[in-house]
Amino acid sequence: MTGTSRSGGSRKAGIDHTPEDGGPDRPELPDDIASKWDELIEQLPIHALRKVDVHQLKELARLMAYSDSLHRLVLSDPLDHKTGRMYLGVQDRIHRLSASFGLTPADRKRLSLEPEQEDDPLQQYLRDDV
Repeated sequence: MTGTSRSGGSRKAGIDHTPEDGGPDRPELPDDIASKWDELIEQLPIHALRKVDVHQLKELARLMAYSDSLHRLVLSDPLDHKTGRMYLGVQDRIHRLSASFGLTPADRKRLSLEPEQEDDPLQQYLRDDV
């Protein structure tokens, strides 16, 4: 059975087995969106990203920058319900799209993203000694 739109597809599919290609290159972006892109790239597990992810990351960065501008408007006029609804809608889109990249603990578990670990010197010694 395939998954829901939130689940990211069939859970039986396993982890991504496509070869690592260095991840996405940042496209030309306005400054506010470029700073969100940089924040995302810094926080995401680079070994899980592929060059093709550029389109989704660009959209996520754009939504995050737009969310910031809407948030400032909501704070300046709390009675502006139209802007408040727009802000909540953008937040929902960010939440849904961020699941694709494992930006919450539950999403990382679902995506089988293992944290990058440095090789423990003791474990290295024990492997070499055997």
